[in-house]
Formats: sequence, C-alpha cells, structure tokens
Amino acid sequence: MAQQQLNVPFLIGPEDAECACLLIHGFNGTPTEMRSLGDALAAQDIRVYGVLVAGHSGDPEELILSGRKTWVESVEAGLAQLAAYKTVFVVGLSMGGVLALTLAIRHPERIAGVVAMSTPTRFNSSIQVRLVPLARYFIKWFYPLKMLNFNNPKVQSEILKQAQLRDATVTTIDFADPNVVNHIKTLVRIPVPAIAELIALTNHMRRQLGTLRIPLLIIQSKRDQTVKPECAEELYRLTTSAPTKSLHWLETSDHVITTGPEREEVYRLVLTFIANVTGARASETAPPDVVRQEAVDESSPDH
Repeated sequence: MAQQQLNVPFLIGPEDAECACLLIHGFNGTPTEMRSLGDALAAQDIRVYGVLVAGHSGDPEELILSGRKTWVESVEAGLAQLAAYKTVFVVGLSMGGVLALTLAIRHPERIAGVVAMSTPTRFNSSIQVRLVPLARYFIKWFYPLKMLNFNNPKVQSEILKQAQLRDATVTTIDFADPNVVNHIKTLVRIPVPAIAELIALTNHMRRQLGTLRIPLLIIQSKRDQTVKPECAEELYRLTTSAPTKSLHWLETSDHVITTGPEREEVYRLVLTFIANVTGARASETAPPDVVRQEAVDESSPDH
C-alpha cells in the first residue's frame, strides 16, 4: 500500500445514519490503524470519520513543525465534519485517546460519549523523559527502533506486521542480514520536539479529567509495552464527574489494540458502549407515556 494511501482521512458508513463516530489515530500513526474499527462501526449503520491528525503525513519533517495546538485544531475540524449528526461519539487510540478526551471535555453538549484506548495519562519519570522538554532544543531526532532486540521473535513479528500495514506485498524480512536490520533501525525517526509536545498535551489533559461530564469507556491491554496499564486505572480514578464509566482489560494485545489479536473484542466493546449510551439517551428524551408503556410491555407475562 502506498504511503499516501495510509495518511489520508476516511469517511465511511451511511450518510443518513442517526449516529456518527470520530476516530482519532495515535502519535506518529495513521488513520489506517483505525480503519478496521471504522469498518465494523460502518457495518452497523454508523457514519464514521477517521481523521488525519496534523503533522502525520508520514514525513517526519512535517511532524516536527506540528504540535499540540495544531493537533487539537485538526480533531476539532474532524468533529465539525460530523456536524450534521445529532449523536456523535469520539474514539481515540493512544495520543488519539488524549485528543478524544480533550474534545469530550470541551464539548460535552456535542459529544454523546468518549472511548479512550491505550491512552496515556502520564509518562514514566525516567531521566530521559524529564529531560525531553530541554532536549527538544538541541536534539532533533529520536530513533525508537534502535532500542529493540531484533533477535527477539516477538520484535521480528511486530516489525513484519507494521511493514505489511504499509505495503501488503511484503511477505518476509531477512533479520539475519545486518544491513537490513541497520536500515530498519533508521526507518522510524521521531522529532524530539514533537515528543515534548505530546507530554505537554497529556499533562494538560490529565489536569482536566475531573471535568469530563459524559459517558466514558476505557480499553487497555495488560501487555501494553508503550502505555503502562496503570494509566488506565488513573484515567478511571480521575474522571470523577463522568456520569457512567467502565474499564475493560485485554489480556494478549500490545499497544495498537485496533489491529491486535483481540481487535474483534475491541469492536464489540465499542459497539456495545455506543448502543448503551444511545439507548439511554433515547429513554431520557422519550415522552413520559412512551416510557411508561415500554415499562409495562417489558413486565408483561406475554413478552
């Protein structure tokens, strides 16, 4: 698959749907990581917009010029794309979860519910993380793949999976060839200033979590190697004003749970959450006589 196909937004599902959903990908990611979830939602007659977050064209030189202000502006614009729909949900993965929560806090009257998947509330307190705000001024790039053990079968499997997401014709990678491995290690470079912006965005969101006033679904894998599972627990604990909230754990997935081995469970959880929230909203807005009649019908021995 060509790179330009990965880094474009998608709009799917019936135009005349009663419900819509904004999907937000993660840091240094693409809308593709949300597409299969989008397909599952669209199959249930939900209008879906998979937004492209600013700076995520696939060119690291563009990412280095973006930051939390432009990221938020791009998802605000994504929400505006769904202005015609009365009921709108926002679903985000990783940094996308941070942005989804930011939107939900800003627009409780516009958003019916929010789903945060693999979402950080803070980053570890290592010396490297604490130095990022300063390092951004004299270190330009961070190469995350250089830290990996390419002899580890799990690492090899994940590298191959990511390569196939970008190019479906890739069937194998020769990890025994040092030249191949060295090349792969330099393929992914992340601007240090953008990492600093991500940390600042996350810290700001965490301080506002007590003001979230719409239903919340949190999905987190116990085996996430990028976001510590403790973040999900903190997110649940800090959202004290959410009218309803739930935390669901996955057992075998890594960080990108929308493409992992438990993705079908993720789709089911999101669809159930949307159905429960829309059902509750319908009951709240139904005329009293209709609500009473439904209650009578449900208790009738003939049903």
